[in-house]
Amino acid sequence: MILQPQESSIVKLCLKDTTGNISEIFFQPIISSHDIEIHPALHTVKNSCFPTVIRNLGNATIHFNKGQVFGEATPSFLLKTNENTNDNIVIENICGSPNNNTPMCNLITPSEDILKKRKDELSETDFKLEHLTSDQKQLLLETLLDSSAAFSKSLKTIGCTDRVIPTFNFRSPNPIKTLPFEIPHAIQGTIKEELNELIEAGLIHRNISQWSSPMVLVKKKQNPTNPYKPASYRMALDLRLLNTILENSTYPLPKIPTLINEISKYPFYTTIDFCKAYWQILLLEEMQGVLTFTTPFGTFANRRLVFGLKTAASIFQALVDLLIDELKLSGTTGIYAYQDDIVTGAHSFQEMHNKIRSVLDILIKYNLTLSPEKCVFFKSTIDYLGFNISHNKIQPITSNILKITSFQPPRTVKQVRRFLGLCGFYRSLNPGFAELTECLTQLTRKNVPFQWTPTHQEAFKKLQDVFFTKPFVRLPDWDKPFVLNTDASDQAISGILLQEHEGKLHPISYYSKTLSNSEINYPAIKLELFAIYKSVHAFETYLYSANFKILTDSKPLLHYKKIASPTDIVSRWLLYLSEFQFTCEHIPGKENTLADFLSRFPVNRTEISNTPQDEQELILPVVETHCNQGRGEVGVRGV
Repeated sequence: MILQPQESSIVKLCLKDTTGNISEIFFQPIISSHDIEIHPALHTVKNSCFPTVIRNLGNATIHFNKGQVFGEATPSFLLKTNENTNDNIVIENICGSPNNNTPMCNLITPSEDILKKRKDELSETDFKLEHLTSDQKQLLLETLLDSSAAFSKSLKTIGCTDRVIPTFNFRSPNPIKTLPFEIPHAIQGTIKEELNELIEAGLIHRNISQWSSPMVLVKKKQNPTNPYKPASYRMALDLRLLNTILENSTYPLPKIPTLINEISKYPFYTTIDFCKAYWQILLLEEMQGVLTFTTPFGTFANRRLVFGLKTAASIFQALVDLLIDELKLSGTTGIYAYQDDIVTGAHSFQEMHNKIRSVLDILIKYNLTLSPEKCVFFKSTIDYLGFNISHNKIQPITSNILKITSFQPPRTVKQVRRFLGLCGFYRSLNPGFAELTECLTQLTRKNVPFQWTPTHQEAFKKLQDVFFTKPFVRLPDWDKPFVLNTDASDQAISGILLQEHEGKLHPISYYSKTLSNSEINYPAIKLELFAIYKSVHAFETYLYSANFKILTDSKPLLHYKKIASPTDIVSRWLLYLSEFQFTCEHIPGKENTLADFLSRFPVNRTEISNTPQDEQELILPVVETHCNQGRGEVGVRGV
C-alpha cells in the first residue's frame, strides 16, 4: 500500500495470531515514524480483521509492506484500568458494573429529564439562518430541533462522555498543595453562587485531598455598549505549579496550515462549537483528587476536565479525532477539527445537510453537546484559526489585520517580539518576510541595546503596508503545473509558489529565510542555488512528483547541472534537487517583476485606501519565457 503526503486511507488490519472467538479488541498502535498517525481505539473484529484510518502527516510518500506490524491488540475482556500507564490519554470503552474495578460506559447517560430540558431550552431563534432560502431554512431547522439532544445552553444540561478517559502522570511523586488566594469581600457572594451552581450541575463536589491548586478570578470583557456596568468575573484554576510536574502529552495537535488548506477545498462551510468543551470529559475518581482546588469556602474537586491543564488540549483533540474517524468509517468525510472548533465542508446544501445530520447523530451517541449560538451553518466564507477562508482562498482575518496595521512603533523589546509574533503567524502569506523583519529581529537578540532608528521605522512601516493589501493565497489545483520564483539578496532568500488562474499567476504559498553569518558570505551563484534548494524543500509537499518551472534572474543557474567540482554542501543540494522534475528558466533582473515583488513589495498606503476591495488582491501577471538553446538567449513577454 502507498500513502501520499498528507493523505489518509481506511485500511483493513488483520490479527496475526488468534485463539478462540474474539469479537472486540483494543488496538494500541506501535509505529516508529512520527509521520504516521493511527489512533488507539476499541474495534469490532470480523474474520480476524478490523478497519482503521491511517494518515501520512509527512511530506514524503510512505510504502507499507504486506505483513507489516502496526500495533498490538488486546481482547476487550482482558482490559483493566492501568494506573501506571505512561500515556496521558487512555482510550477505554470497557463496560462493567459498579461492583468491579472497570469503569462504566457512559457513566452519565442523559436522563429523560435532561433530554427534556435540552429540548425546552432550544428554540428557532438560537440559530442564525437568515442567509438561507426559506426551503433550506425549514429543512435545516427541522433537523436541528429534532436533534435537540446535541445542544445545551446551561451547565445542568451539558454533555458528559467517557469516550476518552484522561490519566495524569507526574515527574514528582510529591503532591502539590497550596493555600487559597484572598477574594475581595464585595464579590464573595457571587463566588458562592457560582460554586453552588457548579455543585448542582454535578461538575464539582466537596473534597479533601493531598493535592490542591488555588482558585483565581479572571475579569470578563467589558460590554462596549455599557462601559459603566460593574465588572464581572469568572472562576478559574491556577494550575501553573501543577503543570510544572505534569508529564507532557504525546498526542499531536493538527498542523494549522494543512488543516486550512484541506478546508478551503470546499465552497461551503459549517462551524460548530462545543458548550463548555472540556467540562464534557469525565474524570475517573482517582484523577478528580488531583484537580482539587482551594477557596475561602472550602476545597472542591472537579469531576470533569478543566481549562488550564497543559494536557487538556491534546486530550480533547483525541476525543474529536475519534469521532471524526468514526464518521469517516461510515462514509462521512470533509469534517475537520482543531480542538473544540469543528468545520464541515461541502459542495452543495444537500451534501451539507446530510453531513450535519451525521455529526449530530454521533454527538448524541456519545452524549456531547454544542452551543447553538456559536454554530454557523452553510456559509461561503468563515473565520477559522486566525484565517478568513473561502473556496480556494485564504487570508488573515480582519481583526488581526487591524491589530497589525494600527500597532504603534515599539518602545521596548517585548513590544517588538509581540509585533513580530503577530506578523509571523501569517508568514506563509507574506512575501519576503525574513528580509522585511531582519533588522527588527536583531533588536530581540541578547546583548543588543534597544535603539529605534529610522531603519527600524522603515522596516516596521513596510511590514504594516503588506497587511494593508490583505495578502492572500489560493488553494493549489493539482491538475495545473506549478511555477516557483526564487530570489536571493545580501540578507535573505525567498521563494514564491505560483499557479496560473484565469490568465494570471496567483500565489499559493511564500517562503523566506534570513541568512546566517556564514551564508551571507556565499558567492552569488551559490546563494541563488541555495534559494532554489531551500524553496523546493519548503514546498516539497506541492512539488514532489510534479512537473514545475523555476524562474530565476541568475543566468548561470540555467546550467546548474554542469557545475564542475561542487563542494560537499552543493553536492547535497544537487542530489536533493535531482529527485524533482523541473526546468530552470531565466528572467532578466530588470524585468523580473516577480522577484521584485517577492523581495521588496512596495505598497502605497494612499493608493490602497482608495482602491476597490477586489483590486487590492495580490495577483501577478503571467510571465512567459522562451529559451534559444543554441545561443542561450532568454526573452520575456508579459501577457
